[in-house]
Parts: sequence; C-alpha cells; structure tokens
Amino acid sequence: MSCHDVLRRWVAEQMGVDVETTDPVVVTYLDEVTGVAEAGYVRSLLALGRYRPLVG
Repeated sequence: MSCHDVLRRWVAEQMGVDVETTDPVVVTYLDEVTGVAEAGYVRSLLALGRYRPLVG
C-alpha cells in the first residue's frame, strides 16, 4: 500500500466515506481532498530544517 493509499483511506475515514460503496462523484472529491492533503504534507516536510529527502 502506497503513502497515497494510506492518506486516501485516512481522509475517507475523516469524511465518513466508504470508498467501496460511495458515489463516483464523492470518490472524485475524495481524490481532490487527498491531493491537497498530500501537498500540505510534502510542504510541511520540506519546511523542516532537519528533513533531508532521500532522492535529489
């Protein structure tokens, strides 16, 4: 399971959404929210002075 999948599952839980049974429109919105959350996570990591990415 990728980091994206883990974060997507967490966002779905916070929204009270069952990805397997929900409407495709809701899944699309869930993916958009997950993308925003991923971007915020990456920005937070990069802002840490002690964070060093493994790959250039």
